Amino acid sequence: MPVLVTGGAGFIGCHSAKHLSETGNDVVVYDNLRTGRLKNVRWGPFVSGDIADLALLRQTIRQYGITAVLHLAASAHAGESVAHPDAYYSNNVFGTMSVLDAMAAEGVRALVFASSCAVYGNCDSEKVEEQEPLRPISPYGESKLIVERLLPKYQRDFGLHWAALRYFNAAGAEADLGEDTETSLRIVPRAIHAGCVTGDPFHIYGTWYPTVDGTAVRDYVHVADIARANRLALDYVSRGNPGVALNIGSGRGASVRQIVDAVGCFGREVKVAEFPARPGDPASVVSDASKAREVLGWVPTCSSVATIVETAIASHYRQQQADRHAAQGIDSAAG
Repeated sequence: MPVLVTGGAGFIGCHSAKHLSETGNDVVVYDNLRTGRLKNVRWGPFVSGDIADLALLRQTIRQYGITAVLHLAASAHAGESVAHPDAYYSNNVFGTMSVLDAMAAEGVRALVFASSCAVYGNCDSEKVEEQEPLRPISPYGESKLIVERLLPKYQRDFGLHWAALRYFNAAGAEADLGEDTETSLRIVPRAIHAGCVTGDPFHIYGTWYPTVDGTAVRDYVHVADIARANRLALDYVSRGNPGVALNIGSGRGASVRQIVDAVGCFGREVKVAEFPARPGDPASVVSDASKAREVLGWVPTCSSVATIVETAIASHYRQQQADRHAAQGIDSAAG
């Protein structure tokens, strides 16, 4: 199946491109490299472009005979979205509409959309099911919810078959495909950078939440499990099944402090500095992902905190080694 992966040079994108390619799909990566990295593009052709470029999207779909789209390209941090809501609505809503319009114009009917647990906001339930009230508290979550509400309209008007996967907190890594610990805003790579690189304090935002230790609790799901969910969802929509929204999470919660302690077990002690909670950050969000098991046959297999942290640290050191080898190669060539 020829699949267009928007945002395919990013963290989830490169893992998904790898998994799709290894399971017999033809992958085309589409990315503007604003946050993605070219060195992650190893599976299939690469098209450098923005999702707002409708003409280029249509040309790419025609050129490669695309029959399904995995739409991952997005601005993706709740805290940042509070400071820059206009950028988030522009990229996540209008950019996605450009993707949907290109698909409609070119007759592509199968879409897997990367949504987010941020659509729930502060949850009333210990574990969140898909029918939980959708009350996002950040522009990021709101932008994802707006798109989710658009998808049934494209189903009605253009025959779109879609799945909106509400990812919980993507983490972990395979090989050297992990996040850049220096630039990432996610908790695990930031803790690794503090504990294994700089020795500087790790910043904890919010220590008075009503949780096990006062820090925010999240559901961390390994990126390899997400990649597999993406592939199963693509199979689902390609068979012409009705639209569906599904939680993709481990079903287990871990606090920020527990993540920091886990990183300390594999590296060196991580110092912390405490700050007030940030706007847009809920206290606790943990998934009930039983519907994904029922609809897709998906269950997470590598999403324990220990596995997530261990694989992320291993990937960090592999990247460092690869960067050293690349630098040595450049030095040798220069000499």
